[in-house]
Amino acid sequence: MQRLFLGVSPTKQHVNLLRDIQSQLGTAGHKGYGRPVNRHNFHMTLAFLGQTDDASLAQLIKAIDAMACTGGWTKFSITLDKLTLWRKPQVLCLSAPSLTQVSLNPELYYAVDHCQKIIDSIQSKSQPTSSTENGAEPLIKPHLHFTPHITLLRKAKLLPKQTLMQMGFPSITLTPSQMHLYQSVSGERGVEYHILHSWPLV
Repeated sequence: MQRLFLGVSPTKQHVNLLRDIQSQLGTAGHKGYGRPVNRHNFHMTLAFLGQTDDASLAQLIKAIDAMACTGGWTKFSITLDKLTLWRKPQVLCLSAPSLTQVSLNPELYYAVDHCQKIIDSIQSKSQPTSSTENGAEPLIKPHLHFTPHITLLRKAKLLPKQTLMQMGFPSITLTPSQMHLYQSVSGERGVEYHILHSWPLV
């Protein structure tokens, strides 16, 4: 079993800007700062698969390959310009407003929606029921409120003070040319994200 997700990666320039934000937070002595995410792990998730067996992985790649050959995945652009704290998972992110309807960003909404539909289709085939009978967990339904974001800090407990928020953090506009299938791997150096497969955004 492999822990997988679909997403996009920032450019080297974006990575440097993200590292600058992490550095500013640390230099300013932000209380509840948390642990900086490794620069090699910066990404924006489009859809999460979780633990996936080899058969489901093969189906996923086949389904996305088929779509890539019949019109492909549309290129999108999104600006991340707000520091957001998610208290339950304790992560501080650079984010954009939640994508609650297609009109807010049709291209990105399309990408997220189709990723999720492919995943739902594969997961529904691999599980005999979506009910909780016999202890089975119900399938996660398609996204309702997708929030584009890149995680900066983990184990974060507080948002920066207002004075720190006004320091002028740079915004980042992602216009990725590829979508990636990532594997989350735990090792001696912590969690690392490895790209297993990529598809062009056109």
